[in-house]
Amino acid sequence: MLGLVTAEVAAPLDPDLLPLDTELRARLGDDAVAIVSWDDPTVDWATFDAIAIRSTWNYMDHLDEFVAWVDRAAAMTTLVNAPDVIRWSLDKRYLADLGRAGIPITPTIFVAPGEPSPEVEGLHVVKPTVGAGSNGARRCEPAEVADHVAFLHRNGRTAMVQPYLDLLDERGETALCFVVDASGEFELSHAFRKGAILTSTDVEQEGDLFAAEDITGRVPSAEELHLATRVLGSDAVAALGDIVFARVDIAPLRAPDGAESFGVMELELIEPSFYFATSDGAVKLFADRLLGWLEQRRLLGHAADGV
Repeated sequence: MLGLVTAEVAAPLDPDLLPLDTELRARLGDDAVAIVSWDDPTVDWATFDAIAIRSTWNYMDHLDEFVAWVDRAAAMTTLVNAPDVIRWSLDKRYLADLGRAGIPITPTIFVAPGEPSPEVEGLHVVKPTVGAGSNGARRCEPAEVADHVAFLHRNGRTAMVQPYLDLLDERGETALCFVVDASGEFELSHAFRKGAILTSTDVEQEGDLFAAEDITGRVPSAEELHLATRVLGSDAVAALGDIVFARVDIAPLRAPDGAESFGVMELELIEPSFYFATSDGAVKLFADRLLGWLEQRRLLGHAADGV
């Protein structure tokens, strides 16, 4: 049996969950696929051949419990993506690993509890390193940065301080979605535009988990695709273990001299929304590649038709 893992509070908010469930059931049968919540204590994870992490979006508020669940579930079944991938991706200090690997990233200062807040000029965004969907993020004037860093520290969070990227207001960021093909190479599925969220200090929330997002389909530029491919081929990512699906969020950057470039905003390897509705055939491709990967490793109880 294949499990699609969400959280009890997140399942109704996940736009991908039901389309993917329907697509997989069409291939495997209704009894071979189940939507399950990581925080449901009644689930017997040993009954699953594999589980794909899809929308465990409350992990930031239950980090120790979530990490313990990853360890426990990994002892009983196969996690997709792999446990080491999940652990690395939980904390956005992975951006520093990417930077050390030569990948251009959004300029970021990490501030652990007990460390002083940096002095900055201009608008900045302050957010926790463990978080999803802009939860805990705030757009700050220079005089407000220290206060929000202190707020995150009081809640036991490491803060990340980034300059506000004004080009996002006009262009948004590009999210490039990848799946692994039969040869183990990352294949671009589709891309979409994410509109700027922190255009003011008042952020519209979707439920209690994340900010409402403005999502539309987009064809990535050659430069954006090249950068995303570099990220997934970097030593920092290659060392992690099995990755079946990934999303690379790329933002337009403007240097003080006006020169423009691109940098990685996030590398989503845990529970990335793919927004299947933005691209015809995206959910079918995701299902095909996921089942193909599982079948290659003989991880399903029976063959998947059409793979």
